[in-house]
Amino acid sequence: MVLSLNPDLVYDGPIFDTHTHAVDNESLDLMVRIQKRFGVERAVLICHSPGAMRYAKREYPGHFVYAKYFSGVQRFTDGVDVIAKEIRNLKEDGYDLAKMQSAPVMRARAKADPDELRLHEDEMSPMFEALGDEAVPFILHLSDPDTYYSTRYSDLEFFGSKERDLSELEGVISRYPDVRYQIAHFAAQPEIHRLDNLGRWLDSYPNFNVDTSSARWLSRELSKDPNRASEFLTKYSNRIHFGTDCVAYTDDVNYYEGRYSALRLLLESDVRNMPLPFQDADTINSGGTQINGLSLEDSVLEQIYWKNPRRFYDF
Repeated sequence: MVLSLNPDLVYDGPIFDTHTHAVDNESLDLMVRIQKRFGVERAVLICHSPGAMRYAKREYPGHFVYAKYFSGVQRFTDGVDVIAKEIRNLKEDGYDLAKMQSAPVMRARAKADPDELRLHEDEMSPMFEALGDEAVPFILHLSDPDTYYSTRYSDLEFFGSKERDLSELEGVISRYPDVRYQIAHFAAQPEIHRLDNLGRWLDSYPNFNVDTSSARWLSRELSKDPNRASEFLTKYSNRIHFGTDCVAYTDDVNYYEGRYSALRLLLESDVRNMPLPFQDADTINSGGTQINGLSLEDSVLEQIYWKNPRRFYDF
């Protein structure tokens, strides 16, 4: 089946996609069909409404693990105690874990002061205590690509620096060691020059894993030095989850296929300078993004694709 998709793909075992979103039910049907073509047997579904979860449970029993979505804006509008209460009731409401999108864009949407309610500060402790007390795994997206900080986040007075955001993220991980974290987007550090710092975190804090979302960002950055990237993923293969960040919102088949193809080619193949199968807005004016495959060993792929998520989500 794998070779019929692309002869450069080599892994033929089960895959667990630990980072997908549900927005539209018809689009979810399409995403699931494409997942199955690419070997995805289980997936985390970040539900943007209770209706999305109910639909997925009815139509795809056993396929998904369900994450309740929390916007990073919510702490500024509803308050931290409201979030903590929802987390304490989360499992009763049918969810398995929580996901928060707290990238700098959320602070902008809330028109919040740059120093207000940083996640590692005392005011946020009720949320993290609830996560720990209830043994709720937590997917956290806090920072973004380096490219964003030089373009859309270039107002340093308002957004601050990526280094400040990474310091906040490390503060969260270190302050609340009883929480099980899946830190999205390679903990915002797939850039080659940041891998040493990410390695330091992985060596220092055993309570978090990272996922490989997004396909665009990971493919672009790790392809810049495939030897270094392969070495890193092999060394920390027991701490990495496969994840695409696919959002079920469109009927564009190429949207889903492109992301599964890109990440699988990056991780499995030895291709060189293969164009990313969809547009990368960050490189559109500088030659586009090319994939340079990491040729990971089968045992490493099995860890990242299947064994790590099974252990993390305990099924």
